[in-house]
Amino acid sequence: MIPEPRTATERDVTRCTELLEILFSQEQEFTADGAAQSRALNMIIDNPELGRIFVIDIDGAIQGMVALLFTVSTFLGRKVALLEDMVVAPAWRSKGVGTLLINHAVDFARREGFGRITLLTDRDNETGQKFYRAQGFAMSEMVVFRKLLDDGTTLNKCESDTWMCRECGYLYDPAEGDPESRIKEGTPFVEVSGQWSCPVCFASKADFDPFS
Repeated sequence: MIPEPRTATERDVTRCTELLEILFSQEQEFTADGAAQSRALNMIIDNPELGRIFVIDIDGAIQGMVALLFTVSTFLGRKVALLEDMVVAPAWRSKGVGTLLINHAVDFARREGFGRITLLTDRDNETGQKFYRAQGFAMSEMVVFRKLLDDGTTLNKCESDTWMCRECGYLYDPAEGDPESRIKEGTPFVEVSGQWSCPVCFASKADFDPFS
């Protein structure tokens, strides 16, 4: 029988860092950095007003974790939470561990008076999206934007990747650029002029999405 989740402590940081390495190896935007992950985990554990990390122990080791980070919604006028770092060790997937973690996090948020839980997942992570829908989460119409404030980040920059036109499927490859539009080879998509349009169907730059 799988035990109930518990709140992580400082002694769990090493194993949680290992799980985050597994998680970030599967995500498009992130590259693991053990020192950064350990620092963040300790920050949350040492400052419970920032959030909680929940873990599940099986066979003497942590085999799953999830984090709730706290903020406030001015729309709801209540505390809300961001669900982050949901990961289960590969050997324990599809065995109910993820569901236990999510249910524990949701029950905690309800008890503490939170009005909403928000999470992010990769666009092409159909398995994850199906799982979250089964747990009662619904896809938002909102679009995520980020601005990096530190050059020492481990976020993989999407601007170095290929982008696809939603209208015709044309792929913009930074390695090739668009010579006909005088866009040089090696030009990241983010540096392409907003006036540029798809060379095939003339859709606007705004009609392109990251392609993986």
